[in-house]
Amino acid sequence: MKLADLEFTPSFDLPAPAVLYRIQRIRARRGSMRVGRVLLPPADLLGGRFDIAGVAVGYFAEAPETAVYESLCRREATSVSLRTASLRTLLCLRTTQILNLLDLRMHASSWPVLQSLRLRHTQELAADAHAHGFAGIVYCSAQQHNMHCYALFGDPLNSLRAVWSEHLTEPGTGNLHTVLAGAIKGSQVPLVP
Repeated sequence: MKLADLEFTPSFDLPAPAVLYRIQRIRARRGSMRVGRVLLPPADLLGGRFDIAGVAVGYFAEAPETAVYESLCRREATSVSLRTASLRTLLCLRTTQILNLLDLRMHASSWPVLQSLRLRHTQELAADAHAHGFAGIVYCSAQQHNMHCYALFGDPLNSLRAVWSEHLTEPGTGNLHTVLAGAIKGSQVPLVP
């Protein structure tokens, strides 16, 4: 899939400062990439919807709840592991410059590939958007109605500054962060050890 396959290719300027949220590991694993406080998987895994070979791609949401739904309480999830949650943090960031993004929100209903597991198509689209100078993509959350998500490519990740970070489970007690507890309740995905 290329930009030319889309009927419309509007751009969207993500303002500065804008606040974004992300669920990520507390500690980097071997091979992880670090851009400031953002930890990313290796750029060649190509496991994400808009991943580009050889380019760091970070995924963000406009709200903390959406970040949890997108990462842990997805539609296809059969459970949320307490152990997995204990190794994750909710990271709040702000943009320091305006980022010009490809806006795919209007295509959410007409292009099912944008929400399917056929990642090759969306990864090709992301690579084409990157080649055309877009800093990333804004798209509709497939997990939470009327919420938006962002995929940022490469150098624009350097324009993010961490505001705060909170564990998804309280160290020592194991109590759930309120955002995680709300997403588990809302998604009806069971919590397991």
